[in-house]
Amino acid sequence: MASKESRSAKNRIILADDHTIVRQGVETLLKSERDLEIIYKTSNGHKALEAIRAEEPELAVIDISMPRLNGLEATRRLKKSGSPTRVILLSMYKDEEYVRRAITAGAWGYILKEDAIDQLVRAIESVLDGKYYFSPSVLNVLVEMVKEGLEDLDRDDYEQLTSREREVLQLVAEGNSNKEIAEMLSRSVETVRTHRANVMEKLDLHSAEELRDFALSKAIIKEDDI
Repeated sequence: MASKESRSAKNRIILADDHTIVRQGVETLLKSERDLEIIYKTSNGHKALEAIRAEEPELAVIDISMPRLNGLEATRRLKKSGSPTRVILLSMYKDEEYVRRAITAGAWGYILKEDAIDQLVRAIESVLDGKYYFSPSVLNVLVEMVKEGLEDLDRDDYEQLTSREREVLQLVAEGNSNKEIAEMLSRSVETVRTHRANVMEKLDLHSAEELRDFALSKAIIKEDDI
């Protein structure tokens, strides 16, 4: 591995894939890119982690399936350690479970090997620019994941509150009394009490303090608002 003192101004990349032909193909693909440089290649996930920790390259391109330490686990460990290196995972799989696990692990990109020749350089440029990148053929999987997330959101207790109840929740969490809220909303105190009671029942909360904690957890209010 090159010493830190000898680093060039190029964006440095570490490549890990247990298939020699893939490593050679990626290296050939990137040789024509003047601002990119592969500084270390390996077929081993553990060695890839060691190199990344030593060199702190801008980017790592890692195979999702490698013996002993796979790309998902390597990415997860880098994220947990706070490494600044961004990871693009190479994969043969477009299944939702793999994509979901890649995102959870902290990957910035997910490129199918069948798309690598056409997409890898673009993916690297996007990720270096701070943008996530996924193979076009994975987009349908991402859409389905988003739809599932929206369905989960619809089942969220907070989303079951009426618009007025959400408004009352925020006002209570901000520390306003029933009387103050009634004046703000041009409603009776009794109406406000009813809304407040409904909110607490639907959310299974039992005090103003629990309402504030819930509002903070949902980013309805900030600490500064209290």
